Amino acid sequence: MHALALLAAVVVGTWNGNWFPSGRAEHRAHPDVEAATISAAAKMLASGLRAVDPCGTNDVVLCLNEMRGPRAASNLVAQIGRPALRLAVISGYRRRDRFDQQQDAIATTLPVAEAHWSRWRGKGSVTPPRGYAFAAVVVDPSTTANVYAVHLKSNYGATTREIAAANRAKRTAGIEQLLSGEVQRRGAAARPVVVAGDMNADKWSAGFSDEALFGLLESAGFANPLGDLPPGLRGTHPSKRWGDSALDYVFLRGLRSLRPPHIEPNDGLSDHFAVFALVSP
Repeated sequence: MHALALLAAVVVGTWNGNWFPSGRAEHRAHPDVEAATISAAAKMLASGLRAVDPCGTNDVVLCLNEMRGPRAASNLVAQIGRPALRLAVISGYRRRDRFDQQQDAIATTLPVAEAHWSRWRGKGSVTPPRGYAFAAVVVDPSTTANVYAVHLKSNYGATTREIAAANRAKRTAGIEQLLSGEVQRRGAAARPVVVAGDMNADKWSAGFSDEALFGLLESAGFANPLGDLPPGLRGTHPSKRWGDSALDYVFLRGLRSLRPPHIEPNDGLSDHFAVFALVSP
């Protein structure tokens, strides 16, 4: 039974590339710098995949945040060196008169039955930034899983309680929309679901005690494999000043985590570490 479980396993990873590949919000880095960043990031992600799948025999789903666009994401995926891994979908969020430089993407080795992306809808005065990338991946002949790559509103610039509350409301609205849409999808009740990405909130930090998104996902039946790690090993966003925070997650419903997830450091490539979980139907 153990061998059969491993054969059916899928590696699910998530990484926020920090304005990838330039590392800058509004301006491009030199092409040589970007090329070096893409190469180094691919090696880092390949290392994370090997940590949970040393033989390279399992299928892969990667949820990526802050990708500049299709070319950057495709180049990154191609250089990871995983056979059959390809970009399944990348968002096309607009920011003023141009494409946003923080796109969400999903890459996979699995067959893709459906793929699209969507912006979050406004809810009253609350309008969350970005949205999600979606892919329905065929895990095996009897299992298709719905995968969402998300990057929720950050607390950057939250200098007052009012701004912090507004940011929190935007994160909540995004998760509420995702869960509502999943319920409405035809056949969704029978499908496993993965929600992965940068939640910009730490489930275990007192500073996020008013956060609703974790309770919403838990009430909807999602497991949080990051909780299987000891508290001191959950940090995905390192900070010497504030301490490490757990901001990046792989939430699962209808799939089980086979072991505690692996967190892959990146030697300064991004302000986020990558997270990899080995899961199975």
